[in-house]
Amino acid sequence: MTSFVRLNVGGREFSVAKSTLAIHPHTLLGQLVTNESTAEYQQIQQGQPVFIDRDPALFSHVLDYYRDGLPLLIDASVDTRKLIREMRFFGIDVSESDLQGPPPSEQERASRREATMRRVANKVTLGLLARLRRDITSTGSWAEVQYDQLIVAAAEWVGGPEAAEIRAFPGDIGKVAMLFGMVRQEMEREAVGFRFALIPTVNKTVVVKIYRANA
Repeated sequence: MTSFVRLNVGGREFSVAKSTLAIHPHTLLGQLVTNESTAEYQQIQQGQPVFIDRDPALFSHVLDYYRDGLPLLIDASVDTRKLIREMRFFGIDVSESDLQGPPPSEQERASRREATMRRVANKVTLGLLARLRRDITSTGSWAEVQYDQLIVAAAEWVGGPEAAEIRAFPGDIGKVAMLFGMVRQEMEREAVGFRFALIPTVNKTVVVKIYRANA
């Protein structure tokens, strides 16, 4: 009697310990080694391979479930829809949240940071415009806005996992400079005919100066 199972999946042979498949006896593969009434069980006892007409490229992930459980670690090239369908064929109920891809590359992280910064800049701009339209009554007038208040408001508007990162902006001078460069662009696009100077000060107050472009 052999201690491992030979499986021919779509023409490619895999070997796996019986004890590994028996961990989940309710699944299709688990039944192969626990249900003595099936023809496949008898094949396995005789050391013969059991043929399964499925995708061999995805089958290694099926075996990963038996060996390591969830989450399933997958490459970025894996079609998650096909993998979920494959897992369910074998009686394994998984969802998108059970699949964990590789960590993002530095380029992807940088792209996400910039996208987050753009969203924050847009929200900060809306807050500044609301304040300036109320407080700026003549060309050359000044208004002071608390930077921390704007950041907290932006975090609430953006929400999600990005909110905590946004609240940490005041302590990162690089992000402060990048954020206000974006805010300045947004402000000049939203308020045509005006120019803005945004000056973060040491006490985290943002001094906003607004004036007409042709002044």
